[in-house]
Amino acid sequence: MNKIRLLLLVFLIISIAGCTPKGCSFLPKTSLTIVQYHLEKSVDEEGVLTAQIEGVARNDGSAKLEYAEVIGKFYNQDGTLLAIGVARTVSEEGQSFPLDPGQIWEFTISYSSAAREVHPSLKILSYHLEKDSSEAKIVGQAQNDGDVMLSFAQITGNFYQGEAHPSLAILSCNLEIDGSSAKAVGGVQNDGDVMLSLAQITVTFYDVADSELATGTASVVDLEVGGTREYTVFYPGSYYGEVDHVIAEVTSTEYDEEETLLASSTASTTDLEVGETWDFSILYPKENYEKVEHVTVEVTTVDSAEEKYYEPAEQVDHVTVKVGTLKGSTVMP
Repeated sequence: MNKIRLLLLVFLIISIAGCTPKGCSFLPKTSLTIVQYHLEKSVDEEGVLTAQIEGVARNDGSAKLEYAEVIGKFYNQDGTLLAIGVARTVSEEGQSFPLDPGQIWEFTISYSSAAREVHPSLKILSYHLEKDSSEAKIVGQAQNDGDVMLSFAQITGNFYQGEAHPSLAILSCNLEIDGSSAKAVGGVQNDGDVMLSLAQITVTFYDVADSELATGTASVVDLEVGGTREYTVFYPGSYYGEVDHVIAEVTSTEYDEEETLLASSTASTTDLEVGETWDFSILYPKENYEKVEHVTVEVTTVDSAEEKYYEPAEQVDHVTVKVGTLKGSTVMP
C-alpha cells in the first residue's frame, strides 16, 4: 500500500512540473510564424524614396508571447547586404504589446542605411605624348573608380628628355715627382649629355718595367655638361722613387635621374561622378618642347566633399525576414 502511495506521489509531482518520461510537454510552447511579407517602396512628403518591409506574423504557440521580434535584411541587386532592421512588440516608449496564442501581428521594418567610409580614387586609364610643330602635351583618360563623387582631382604630368648618356673624358694625366712624393695630376671633362653628380677616376702607377706598383683614386662631383675639372692622385706606396709613369681611367659615372626631367605640369577637374571618365590634357610649360621624348603621369590629389555616405533606398532590391528572440509566459492560457 505504501508503494502505491509513493508511486502516486511521484506521478503527482511530475504532473505538477509539467513533465512526463518523454519530456516536458505540459509547459506552454512559444512559437511565431511569418505568414507573409513584402518590400514596399514609397515617396514621402519631401520627395525622398523610402523602403520598408511590411509583413504579418502569427503566434502559433500555446504560450502568450510577452516579447517577440522579427529580423529583416535589405539587399541590393548584387546580393550585397545593405542594412539590418528589427521589428519588436515593444514601442519606442517602452510599452509592450503581448501576443495571445493565435493572435496576428502586423509588423513594419524600415530601411535605415548605415554610414560607410568613402574611398575616393582616380585611375589612369591611358596616356601618351603628342608633339607637333609648336607644342608638346600629354593626352590621356582617367576614371573615378572610387565609391564617392570627386569634388576635386589632379593629375601631374612629367616631361623628360631622351635617355641620358653620362660620360667623362680624361683630358690629361701627368706624373709629378718632387723631394717627398709622387702624384698624378690631370684634367677631365664632362662630355656626356647630363650633369654628373659623382665620377671616380682611378690612376695606376707603374715602374720602368711597366709593372703595376699601386693605384689611387680621385672623385669629382656636380660636374655640368661640358664642364672641366682638375684632379690629383698621390702615390699611395712607400717608395715613390720607383714610379716611372701613370695611366688614368674613369671607373664610374653617376647622375641624378631627375636631371632628365625637363618640366612638370598639372591638369585638374571637379565634380567627377562615380564611374565617370575624364579626358585630360597637360601642356608642356616651356619653349624647348622639341627636347621632350617621353612622359609619365600620376594622380597627385583626390578630394571628396563627403567623409561618409549612405546607400540610398533606390539600391534596395530584395529582402529576407526571420523570427528573432521570443519570450513567452509560463502561465497556462
